[in-house]
Amino acid sequence: MRRAALAALAAGALGLAGDPAAAEPLRQLPGSLPRALALMTAGARAPADLALSHVTVLLGLRASAALDAVLAAQQDPRSPRFRHWLEPAEIADRFGPSRAEYARVRRWFETRGFHVVHDSPLRIALVVAGTAGDVAAALGTPIRFFHDRDGRVYHGPETAPALPAEVADSVHGILGLDDLPHFEPLVRLGSDDVALGPKDFALVYGAAALQASGATGAGGAIAVIVRSNFPDADVAAFAAAYLPAGTTLDVQRVFADTDPGMLARAEVTEVLLDAEWAAAVAPAVRVNVVIGDRSNDIPGAIEKAVEGRLGDVISVSFGLCEIRASTAETELFDVWYAIANAQGQTVLVASGDDGATACLPNTRPAVNALAASPHAVAVGGTTLDPRFDASGNATGYGGETVWNEGRGAASGGGESLVFARPRYQLGPGLPPLTGRGLPDLALAANPDAPGYVMVSGGTSGVVGGTSAATPALASALALVNEVQGAAGLGQLGPTLYRLAGEQARGLRGPVFHDVTQGTNGLFAAAPGFDLATGWGSPMIDALAPALGGGGGPCVPESHCLVPGTGGARRSCAAEWLVEASALARRPSGIPRVRQFCRDGDPGCDADGMADGQCTVNVALCLNVLDERFLDTRGAAACRPDVVGQVSLLAPTPSRRRPAVTADRRALHAAVRALPERPTARRGECTATVPIIVPAGPDGQPGRVRLRASVVGSDGPSLARVTLLCLG
Repeated sequence: MRRAALAALAAGALGLAGDPAAAEPLRQLPGSLPRALALMTAGARAPADLALSHVTVLLGLRASAALDAVLAAQQDPRSPRFRHWLEPAEIADRFGPSRAEYARVRRWFETRGFHVVHDSPLRIALVVAGTAGDVAAALGTPIRFFHDRDGRVYHGPETAPALPAEVADSVHGILGLDDLPHFEPLVRLGSDDVALGPKDFALVYGAAALQASGATGAGGAIAVIVRSNFPDADVAAFAAAYLPAGTTLDVQRVFADTDPGMLARAEVTEVLLDAEWAAAVAPAVRVNVVIGDRSNDIPGAIEKAVEGRLGDVISVSFGLCEIRASTAETELFDVWYAIANAQGQTVLVASGDDGATACLPNTRPAVNALAASPHAVAVGGTTLDPRFDASGNATGYGGETVWNEGRGAASGGGESLVFARPRYQLGPGLPPLTGRGLPDLALAANPDAPGYVMVSGGTSGVVGGTSAATPALASALALVNEVQGAAGLGQLGPTLYRLAGEQARGLRGPVFHDVTQGTNGLFAAAPGFDLATGWGSPMIDALAPALGGGGGPCVPESHCLVPGTGGARRSCAAEWLVEASALARRPSGIPRVRQFCRDGDPGCDADGMADGQCTVNVALCLNVLDERFLDTRGAAACRPDVVGQVSLLAPTPSRRRPAVTADRRALHAAVRALPERPTARRGECTATVPIIVPAGPDGQPGRVRLRASVVGSDGPSLARVTLLCLG
């Protein structure tokens, strides 16, 4: 056979014959291949006309670090961006792909025979429909049938999909080329013994104090993510049986696409549990039940809840085995959660009900991929003692242990294999982690000791699992939202860790019940944070005021600012804010530009641990009204200025010290997240950034230099400080 014929056959085998892009080299997207296919036996190719009705093309974010800096500023009470949520158009234009890039990717798929099913207003993802033949021709991978160990047959891509470089540069992954079972409801049925009702839950976890102040959740909304329809009569019966007389719940259906109808019993039980308990503690809140269908499933429901901002809180009670999911799938959820945070939405996800092995019957340690994102709050489970009296009513908090009934029924927890440990998981009371650790907190989940009451099929029953703890917490947060007068709390995780760290160091009263007994099968509870219950269970009455403000040990007008150069008139154009209880000062009382910290000193080392390094929180502030510099009339000498360019001069990248490079990137992102410049606003501060300063050898201090140049109408000014760490 001639070489030309062989080449034509090879191209046909890849499905590229006749393709306009056939001459272009293709780049595979390895994160798009479901890991579960590697455990199956490949069979015959699927017919070319096999319909693939929901193929998601993930473009992702183009400036994720800058978005994270904005999220940090939204949680920093010192920042002028505190709880200033972003509108969808601003998110798309600042952090999403450009309109031209999105249009180019969209056009490429259309010219290859795909039909556009859904356009994302945020330009994060594109949903198309096609056939197995279209996929083979355009994406360089045939669709095959695969057999699992139990003889079930599924279809999926033979290899990772591939794209030409001009398109691959814009696409993070492709999903929907398989029909593998991905998501499962986490609800667990319990016995008919005494169980928690809404009043019991509110009393034990402190939500009753907010209810007593008049909070009902009015004006707020919760989006619960499901994929089955449900009967209204059961929701009404729950309200009649377990809520104050005359209570009518505002529970609304929102379909991500078409109505899937009522699915299997577990699916209907899950949606009823979520809808009833999302309103159980906050009966006046609106509950939007966002229902995915058979094609868009749970991802489609989450996308709908974010795109429409259908809740201040999003509650997700489904599981997805992380080691079987594709990387692109976990990234998709992380992107939607990050966007939700930027809009002021808090995302709560059940950590799972199979202990440290979320992929049973595979006993390899794994977590719930839906909960692994650092932009979500992962909710674990406990066995609670509510001190029931003889009538079956809770009388108070009697302690908790890790929920673990054996047989794989236990609080989900462990370390993610996909997401690295976020910076907020560095601090006092935290173990050394490599991946993102979860859960973040936990509440009652044992379906038998005690479970949660609910109504299904017209009959009261008892359920449990982390899928019960999650909507119950969402309901409590609706009260917190109302008390705060906030239109959402946003990315709550970092704030919870800050408060828990302060509790661990004795700097504040407790906001968590620390659970220190029990194990989830692999990880044991311990003082502080653990991989079975996180920080423990929240005290809602203590947590509510703590979430309202308090920016740590200093504010821009305080003693924590290190002035810049340029004399009294220019020194406040740019100043470094250093979080420490006592800064080294010159005789005049002005902080020195060299600041020492001893490893483990809670007054300056933010992680409070003697671990060979100091973690110092810093921020860059512009146009501070600095009362330490006065003119002859006793007024502040610093004059209002119009600050334009802000440049970070140090730290400089270092191959030998990756932490310095990471710190520089974080500082850059924080500076970029400042509102548009030029600006004449006073006290314009970035979000605080944790800087890692290694302790030096042989008693010598390690150091990190911070330098920032600020150019205003009166000329340049230099903000400088050197952080030193003693072992």
